[in-house]
Amino acid sequence: MLPMVRVFLSGPMGAGKSTVAGALADRLGTTSIDLDERVEALADKTIPQIFAEQGERGFRALEKRALAELPADIGVVALGGGTVVDDDTRQSLLRTGILVTLTASPATLATRVGAGTRRPLLGADPKTDLEQIIEARASAYAEAHAVIDTEAFDLDRIADEVVAVRDRAPIVVPLGLRTYRVEVGRGVRHRVGARAAEHASGDAILVFDGDEDRPWPEEAIGDLTAAGKPPIEVCLPGDEASKNIASIEKIWDTALDAEVDRRSIVIGVGGGVIGDLAAFAASTLLRGVALGQVPTTLLSMVDSSVGGKTGFNRPRGKNLVGTFYQPKFVLCDVETLSTLPTEERISGLAEVVKSAWLDSEESVAMLERDADALLEGDLDATIRAVRMSVMLKSRIVHEDELEAGRRMLLNLGHTVCHGLEAASDYQGLRHGEGVALGMIAAMRVAGKLRGGRPEETERLSELLRRLGLPIDLDRRLDERALGFIGSDKKRRGTQIYFVIPRLPGQTEIALLGLEEVRHALRQG
Repeated sequence: MLPMVRVFLSGPMGAGKSTVAGALADRLGTTSIDLDERVEALADKTIPQIFAEQGERGFRALEKRALAELPADIGVVALGGGTVVDDDTRQSLLRTGILVTLTASPATLATRVGAGTRRPLLGADPKTDLEQIIEARASAYAEAHAVIDTEAFDLDRIADEVVAVRDRAPIVVPLGLRTYRVEVGRGVRHRVGARAAEHASGDAILVFDGDEDRPWPEEAIGDLTAAGKPPIEVCLPGDEASKNIASIEKIWDTALDAEVDRRSIVIGVGGGVIGDLAAFAASTLLRGVALGQVPTTLLSMVDSSVGGKTGFNRPRGKNLVGTFYQPKFVLCDVETLSTLPTEERISGLAEVVKSAWLDSEESVAMLERDADALLEGDLDATIRAVRMSVMLKSRIVHEDELEAGRRMLLNLGHTVCHGLEAASDYQGLRHGEGVALGMIAAMRVAGKLRGGRPEETERLSELLRRLGLPIDLDRRLDERALGFIGSDKKRRGTQIYFVIPRLPGQTEIALLGLEEVRHALRQG
C-alpha cells in the first residue's frame, strides 16, 4: 500500500461526500473530517450564520484557513460543495493530494438534500438551484483525479473506485471540461482498451511505427480488441524524416476509407514523431475526433505526449505546421523503454533535465542523486523523473495552454536544437541530443547577453555529461544551423523570444535580436 496520501472528496451537495469519506477512512485505516464542520468550529457559528453575516466571500476565506490548518493525521477530507471553485485552492489540492469529484443528477441530489435551512445556496426549488450550481461549477469539478458517479449509491463500489484512483495517482492536466489524466508506471499500457472505450463510442484508429522488435503495437491491438474496439491500423516510419504531410495523409485516408465518424478515437503508440502525427491527424480528421496517447520512448513521455502540441515538419524548419489539440488520456508505461536502444533512452533524459531546471532546485538535486540509476535505466528512478516532468508541464499548460507567455519556458534549449536538427536534415542527431546542446547554447547566450554565471553552466554541463548526453556544442554549431534559428516559431521579425536559464526554477524569457543571439553563440 502507498504511504498516506490525503484524499479530498469534492462535488455538489448531496453527492455523498461525508458518507463516502467515513467509509474510505475506515478502508484506509485513517481518519476523516468534514470541512464544513471545521469551518463552523473555527467561526463558532453555523454555516447559515456565516453566510448571513459575512457572505459567501467570508465563508470561502474561512474555508481556506480550515484547509491550511488541517491536522496532519487526517487522511480523508469531505470538502464543501464550492471549495474547488477557487482556482488556487483547486490547484493546491491537485498537487498535494488526490482530488475526486463525486456527482449525481440534479434530481437525485435534490431528493437527497431537500430544502433544509442548512443549505444557504438553495431556495424553494432545490433541483433548479442545483442545476445552476452544477453548471456554474462544471469546469472546476472536472479538474480532478477522477469523477465518480454516485447516482446508484453503492458505498463499497464508490470506495473501491476512490482507492483505485489513489493507488494509480494519475497526474491531472487541468483544463476545465477538457481535463485529462496522465498515468505513469509499470503496466499502465494495458489500460488503453478501457480508456478508449471510456472516451469514444466509435472506431479506434491505431497509429504506430513499424519496428518489429517492439511488441507494444501488437499488445495495444490485443487490448483494444478485448475492449470491443478492434483497431483500424496505420503503420508509419517513426523517424523524423517521415514527419511530413504524406504521413498525415496516410492516417486521414486510411480512416476515411474505413468510413469512420466523429465518435472515433485516434491513438498513437510510439515515440514523439508518431504522437505528433497521430495528434495532428486527430485534430483535423472530420474537424476533430478524440485522441489518446501511449508514448513508448522516454522523450515522448516527458515532452510531446502531454500538452497538446501537434504538427509536422516543412523544408523551412521543424513543427512549422500544427495545432493545439489535447488528448483524452496519456499512458506512460516505463516497461516499454526496455526495447528502446540505450542511446534513444539516454537522449530522452535531456528533456528531463530541461524540466528539472525549469522546475526547482529540488528537482535538479533529485536528478543529480538519481543520475547513475537513470543512466542504467532503473525503473523507479525513471518513474520519478517522468512524474516530475509531467507535473511541471501540467502546471504550465494550465496557466498558458496556447503558449502566449509562460509556456514558452518549455522551449528551453529548443531554439538552437531545432536549428541543429534542420541543418543536419534531421539525420545523425537525436532530438534529445539537440536539446542538450541547445541548453548549453542557452547558457552561453545567458552568459554573454544577460549576466549568466559560469557556475550554472558548469553544473548543467556536468549533469548532462553524467547522463551520457553531449555538451560539445561547437562541433555542430555552424553557419547553416545559425541560419535556421531565424525559422523558429518564436521569431518576431528581426527578434526572437529566447529562453534564458539562470538558477534552477528561475528561468526567464527575453526578446532578443536574432543577430545578437547568433553573435553570442559564435563567440564560443
